[in-house]
Parts: sequence; structure tokens; C-alpha cells
Amino acid sequence: MYSVVIVDDDLPVLEFLKTSIQWAELGYTLTGAYENPLDALEAGRQEKTDVLISDIGMPGMNGLELIGHLREVHPRMKAVILSCHDDFHYAQTAMKLSVSEYILKETMNVGNISELLGRLKEQLDAEVQVVSKSRNLEKEAYQHRGASKRQFIRSTVNEPLFDAEEWTLKAEGFGIRLGKQGVLPVFGYANRVKEADNRFQSKDLFEYTIQNIVEELLVDQKETALFTYDTGEFVLLFPHYSELHVNNSQKVEQTLRQLQSSLQQYSKLSFTFLTGSPIKDARSLKDQLIRMVEGKNLRFYLPESSIIKSGHVREGFGDGGLLLAQYSEALDEFRSVVFDERLDMIDGFVSKWIDFIQYNRFRPMEVKEWLLKMILDVRMRLKSLQHYQSTFSSELLHHDVHDLSSLRELELWLKDYLQQAIQWAGQVYRESHNREILECQRFVYNHLHMKISLEDAATHLHLHPSYLSRLFKRETGENFIEYVTRLKMEKAKELLEITDKSVEQISDSLGYENKNYFGKLFKAHTGFVPNAYRGQTKANQPS
Repeated sequence: MYSVVIVDDDLPVLEFLKTSIQWAELGYTLTGAYENPLDALEAGRQEKTDVLISDIGMPGMNGLELIGHLREVHPRMKAVILSCHDDFHYAQTAMKLSVSEYILKETMNVGNISELLGRLKEQLDAEVQVVSKSRNLEKEAYQHRGASKRQFIRSTVNEPLFDAEEWTLKAEGFGIRLGKQGVLPVFGYANRVKEADNRFQSKDLFEYTIQNIVEELLVDQKETALFTYDTGEFVLLFPHYSELHVNNSQKVEQTLRQLQSSLQQYSKLSFTFLTGSPIKDARSLKDQLIRMVEGKNLRFYLPESSIIKSGHVREGFGDGGLLLAQYSEALDEFRSVVFDERLDMIDGFVSKWIDFIQYNRFRPMEVKEWLLKMILDVRMRLKSLQHYQSTFSSELLHHDVHDLSSLRELELWLKDYLQQAIQWAGQVYRESHNREILECQRFVYNHLHMKISLEDAATHLHLHPSYLSRLFKRETGENFIEYVTRLKMEKAKELLEITDKSVEQISDSLGYENKNYFGKLFKAHTGFVPNAYRGQTKANQPS
């Protein structure tokens, strides 16, 4: 649907165009109808206008002036002039403005206006196809060059440098002129790339977005070369001049800070930059890029949103045996947080062990496996409770943990996981405890004719008596003996009301060997001895 604006200070003409033309059927949306050309100009500067139909002679601004102003905003806009003046001068001016049609109001009708709009739509459709094709060609060329640049920088890192002259020739095609000036290599990478999966439809779109943000910021730095390397990773080669010229290290850092800010704002991801040392030959560049690209394990301990000299990144890792030695203590604390449902302990637990890992700098893979072992231990305990279903499969859990690219990302992930685990544990407890209590209550109901002890019920449920006692009290608010007595007394009331059995028979049928003891319990429960209760209920029954 193309947008149309009509402008005419003659109200009947304006109403005729608004109401008589079947805009939608012709493929248009009428976005505005104005008597005042200045109002039309203000609206046209804010909204897209594909077709303008305007009178010529209007107060404040004539139609030709309006066309000229709107063309500055919408160069491809089609213009139709309506006029009562059969004047050659107006026609000449209109032709200079590339007016599509010049129509006298005296000859205007629904048919010729509709026919005109049909022709304009055909022109607009054709132009859209041309523009679309042109953009597709530009995009293909852009993508092809981007792919070539990526292949070049990857081969520089991963393949032997046999022919430095051939490499130099290719490099010059991408704006790298090591023979004329040095370059300062910078490797940038996104922190928490996994978050991009939820924000972008595809990796290609993510990379395209990052590339555009960086290119936009570097638009005035023509000598800086940009190469995408992998998802969320790119290489920048800043020009570096000799000591006789202005040292540009400060300018580079300022640019990187601006890049971090823009990338955070538009991609919602933080980026870290590793900066190298100025070099003037291909082999030195290759060596630096290899250290930057292949140091993913070292990146694990780098702070997010930082700018760090590559040579200052601490190498080497701590003894993994120390990490394993702390496993038992960490597991006990992990279990306590989850099984005791201690949301208030999450931050303290996580901070303690993250600080321990940061200080000792264990290998990232050892840290992840150590953490996974704890998580799986707790999950197995939860799973052992009946009907427990985890929302994550073990395979997905391994994948999630192994994808964590930094200690900070692991810290945030672990806090979130513990909150979920506590919710799962609470649900499992409620479900399993409810089932145990229900089964216990069912056991009591089915054995009201017997003398029932806590030990009997615990044996039936395969639970320890003291555990069942605490659980029953916590879940029902009364202890086990109170519950059994209450159910037996309720059954006794029922038997007294609807049967003619003697008190002794009822006592015996409820597992009481001593009729007097039964009578005391019944009075304590109802306020009446059994025979008095029976007499009262019969007296209250309607005759």
C-alpha cells in the first residue's frame, strides 16, 4: 500500500477526493487531507509520502513550492497538480519539478483520477523492484567482501605464512599497508554470547549487526581495517605511526571505549578488547593474533567490558587437585542451599567459591566439570523422589555449562540455577510429602479396627518413625496419635448414631481393649460419655 496526501484549500474538492476515490482498492492509503499546505508540509516531513495530489494556488505556499520542499525529504515522491488555471507558465514549472500529471479541475472525475493513480502505482511498483534488486546486489557484494575478509584473517592466523609478498598483496586489497606504516592489532569479543541467541534470530544477523555498529563508529577512520573472525569476535587493525608522529595509543583506547558503549547500547552485550603491540611485518601480526585468538581459556578470568594489553594477560593455571580437594565441602554447602531452600544463602555461597576459583585460576574445563558434578549429584537426589521431573536434560545442562565463556558468566548462571533448583526442591518436597501423608492417612483409615502405632505406620511407609512424626506434625498441624484418636472418635460417633451396637462392641471394633479407657477418650473428644452422646443424638432426631 502506497501513501497519498491530498492538499487543496477548496473544501468541496478536498471532500470529493477523500470520499469518492476507492483508495484501498487502488493500492493506496490516504494518510492526510489538508486545506493548509503548511500543515501538509509539517506532516510530510514526519511521515512517508509516496504520492502528493495538490492544488497550485493556495495561501501561504503554492502547490509547486510544496512539491519542492517535500521532494527534499522524499526524492521519489510522485506529484499530481490540480489547477483551475490553464496556464502554460505553471505547466513549464511543473515539468521542471518532474510533476507526474497536471490536471484541470474542470475535467476531473473519479474515472480519470483512478486511472491516473493506477499508472502511478505501476511506476512505483517498478521503482520498488529496481531499488530492491539494487539493494540485494549491494548486500551480496557486501557479504562477499565480508566473507573474503574473514577468510583472509582466519588464514593469517591458522595457515602457514609461506609467501609474505603474496600475503602483503592481499592485505593491501583490504586496506592493510604494513610497508608504509605499522598497525596496532586489537581483538574484540562479546561476553555472554549465549544471550545473543535469545535476542537475535540467527548468528548471521548477530554478526551483521555487530559489524554495522563497528563500521558506523569507524566511518571517519578510513585507515582502520575491520575483520570479523567468529560469532561475536572481530579484529581491528588501527594505523600506528612512527615515534616522529603523534602517538595514537590514547586515541585507540578512546575509540575502543566508544565502541564498547555503542555495542552495549545497540546489541545489549558487553565487549572486551585485547590490544597488541605496534608491528610492521606480517609474521609479527600473525604471532600476536594467534595469542589473542587462541587464548580462550585465559579469557575466562578476564573482567568483562575491559580493555587489556594482550601481553599483560596472566598465563598458567592452578593445580586442579586443590579444586577436587574442596569438592566435599562445596557439595555439602550446595546441598544445604538447595535442600534447605535457603534463597538467602545463594549470594554468599556463590561469592565464596567464585573468589576461590578466581584466586587459584584453575583450568576452565576443570571448573565446569567440578560444578557439573555437584549439580548432577543434587539432581539425582531430587530425582530419587517419586515423580520428579527436571526441566533440563543432562545433555542440555552439560551444553549450557560448557558454553559459559567467563567466570562472571558462570557466576550469574549459577545464581540463577540455584534459584530454580530451590524452586524444584520445594515442589518435590511438597509433592513427595503430600503423597507420604496421604498414604499414612489412608493406612490409618483402613486400620481403624486395630490398635495403630506410629511404628506401624512408619514400617508401612518405609520411613523412620521419628522422621514420620516430624513430617506428619509439620504437614497436618497435629501429631500422629492425636490424628488417630480423632479419626477413631469420629467413627465412634457415627456408630453410636446409626447403629445399635453396645459401647463395648464399638470400643472393641475400634481396637480398644479397655472399654473404660475408650469412654474417657470419647468424653475428652466430645464432652459426653458414649451412652449420653447416643441418648442426646436420638432425642434430637425428628419423630
